[in-house]
Amino acid sequence: MNSLHKTLSSLPSLPSPPNLHLPITTPKLLLSALSATLIVLAYRDYRTYISYGPGGAPHNVLGWFGVRVFLLPFKKEMFSTEVYTCRIQAGDGRSFLPDAKDLSTREGQRPLVGPHMVPQRQLDGFTPGGLREKFMEEFQSFATQSPHLVKLAPSKLELHADAYFLADGLEASIPAQKTDREIAHIHRLKDGSVHVVLAPADCKKIFDAGWGQRHSLSGAKVPRGFSGKTLELPSEYVLIYAPRNENEVAFVMEVIKASVKYMTGG
Repeated sequence: MNSLHKTLSSLPSLPSPPNLHLPITTPKLLLSALSATLIVLAYRDYRTYISYGPGGAPHNVLGWFGVRVFLLPFKKEMFSTEVYTCRIQAGDGRSFLPDAKDLSTREGQRPLVGPHMVPQRQLDGFTPGGLREKFMEEFQSFATQSPHLVKLAPSKLELHADAYFLADGLEASIPAQKTDREIAHIHRLKDGSVHVVLAPADCKKIFDAGWGQRHSLSGAKVPRGFSGKTLELPSEYVLIYAPRNENEVAFVMEVIKASVKYMTGG
């Protein structure tokens, strides 16, 4: 036994294993990685917001932050026609557009609309510049020819466009009261899309034909800062996609005229 102990003791000792410094994942590192990712995503979202151009909310980081933080809880679904079907079944079946079977279906897929509640804008499928000017001319021409129905004035909802308002002396319906008498406006600075207020039956026709969607705040009651007042857009307040050719300009003008008829009592 002693001999075995001496033999083992005489053997050379093995080198110690190297001191490996393996990386250790900590909550701090995870938090740093998450923060960096969120910053990148927030910056991209902000750039998308700025790309719309001015409209509705301030065109700066404060406007973006307000839309993303304070308006988000009020965001509504934008494509269901159930709210209009209920109104129609309750007896509000007035329509100022052609029958659904005769209504022009929009060609192609729906355009991509930005994720922000305000301003509501398309990200593709814009009205070409020259055609957009012609569209605006027709919009202004109708107002000139119809002073008993509408007047042109700066939009109170869009802020950066002229809008149709009820002509002075006309009684405001409930939807018109909610929009402060505003009927329609064109987003002339970039995409050429339109916001209008349509009869419930016409909203359903437009949605079914692929021509539009609701504003994401339609039907919501949104506080206006600390004034105690609220913004309550009617559920009939909808976005009409930008016309892409002359035929579509003519069609969208008919939609705008249908909005005028609805808001002025037909």
